[in-house]
Amino acid sequence: MYWNTTRRPKSTRMLVSFIVVLCYCTVHTLLLFVHVATLNVAMNSADHALLTLLISGNFAEIKSTVFKKYNRPNLFKITASDICERFKLALFLMLVLVLNICQGMDWKTTYQYLSMCGYVWVAEILADWIKHSFITKFNFIQSKVYPEYALLLAGDVTGFGHEGVNLDNTHAVVKRIGLAQIPFVCVMLRLLREAVRYAQPEVESLPMWILCGLFVW
Repeated sequence: MYWNTTRRPKSTRMLVSFIVVLCYCTVHTLLLFVHVATLNVAMNSADHALLTLLISGNFAEIKSTVFKKYNRPNLFKITASDICERFKLALFLMLVLVLNICQGMDWKTTYQYLSMCGYVWVAEILADWIKHSFITKFNFIQSKVYPEYALLLAGDVTGFGHEGVNLDNTHAVVKRIGLAQIPFVCVMLRLLREAVRYAQPEVESLPMWILCGLFVW
C-alpha cells in the first residue's frame, strides 16, 4: 500500500490495497482488543488465577522453541517478535493503568497494580532470557550476534543502506521487525477516548494527564 500511495495513488490497485489493509486492520484491532480486555480483567480480578495463566503462557513459549534448530536469520526473526511482544505488553499495561486511574482507582490499588505489572514484566523478560539462552547454546550461536542485530535496526532507522529505495526510514524498521502499528494506534486511541470519558473533573486526575502526555510524546 505504501508503494501504491507514493507511486500511483489514482490507480485501481490503490483502492484494492486500501480495502485489504482496512479489513486486516479491523480484524487485527479486534484481536488486540480481546487481549487488552483479558489483561484488564486479570489485573482487576480478586482471584489471580487468570494472571497466573497469562504469566505461565510465557514459559509455555519456551517449550515450543528451544528444541528446534535455528540459524542467525531465524534467531533475528525470534528477536524481532520478542521486541514487538514487549512493546505490546508495555503499551497494554499502560493503557489499562490509565483506564483504571480515570475510573477512580486509589493510590493503594495503583500500587498493587504496579506490583502486578512488575511480576508480568519480569516473567516476560525471564522467559525471553531462558529461551534465547537455550537457542544460542544448542545452535552454537555467539551472543555477539545481538549487537549486529542492533546495528541492522539502527541502519534501518537512519536510512543507511537504503539509499535510492522508495521507502521511509521509519517504515523500513517497522517492516523488518513486523510491527503492525496501525492496529496498535487504533486500540490506543479507543482506550484513551474511553479513559477521558470516565475521567471526572472533581476527581484528581493529574496522573491520568501525565500518562496521556507520555503517550502523545
